[in-house]
Amino acid sequence: MGGIKKYWTLVAIALLSTFSYGQITSGKITFERRTNLKKKFGEDERMKHFLTEENKIKTEVFELYFDENRSLFKVVENDDDEKGFMSYTTQRNVTYQNLQKDELRIIIDLFGKNLYVKDSLKHRKWQVTESKRTIGDYMCRKAIWQKNDSTRIYAWFSVDIVPSIGPEGFCGLPGAILGLASEDGGIIYFAKSVAPIKPTEMKLLHYADENKDVYSVKELQVELEKKLSGKPWGQRMIDDMFKWM
Repeated sequence: MGGIKKYWTLVAIALLSTFSYGQITSGKITFERRTNLKKKFGEDERMKHFLTEENKIKTEVFELYFDENRSLFKVVENDDDEKGFMSYTTQRNVTYQNLQKDELRIIIDLFGKNLYVKDSLKHRKWQVTESKRTIGDYMCRKAIWQKNDSTRIYAWFSVDIVPSIGPEGFCGLPGAILGLASEDGGIIYFAKSVAPIKPTEMKLLHYADENKDVYSVKELQVELEKKLSGKPWGQRMIDDMFKWM
């Protein structure tokens, strides 16, 4: 009897070890995004009347559903969300990507009106470093993307979560991105939890309306620059909207 008990104890330990250290291929990652509005708006005289030390950090929660080939990133709405002008101080895009089809879809909320984007996935040139940190229960490595001369993005990815996915449609690393930040720390995403589940089809459906005008990323950028050029806040809005694209 003692031998049988010992055998099943060893089997249980082996199964637990497999579950704990096995790689995840589908699930839900909950992110917290912290935006420093004072850094974002800088010396904008109009915003100085609205921003204080108490409200300068805007915190929002997002969910990233994923399987082996697809991911859907969207905000978690709640009753405590800010209303009115302050609700538009950050972007809340819905982002869908299909790794197998090299497809990116984004729904951008521009003052209550949805703009639809369909494009190929962004292929970024990442520099993977030796720097490591733990996010949640996952060891992550740091990677750097130099978007242009003035914009550098940091990402922390874990090979324990297999699909090459991340917040805002980021991809291209050998594992899921659990942390994402602008160089100045003005915008930071960090995973708060990872649930290894199998999302339903409804959770992974993108919301793009095929009956609406659909732009590529470049087409939308050109269109908005035409419409918003000359407005004092126009270029800042465009820069913010396309920061992660």
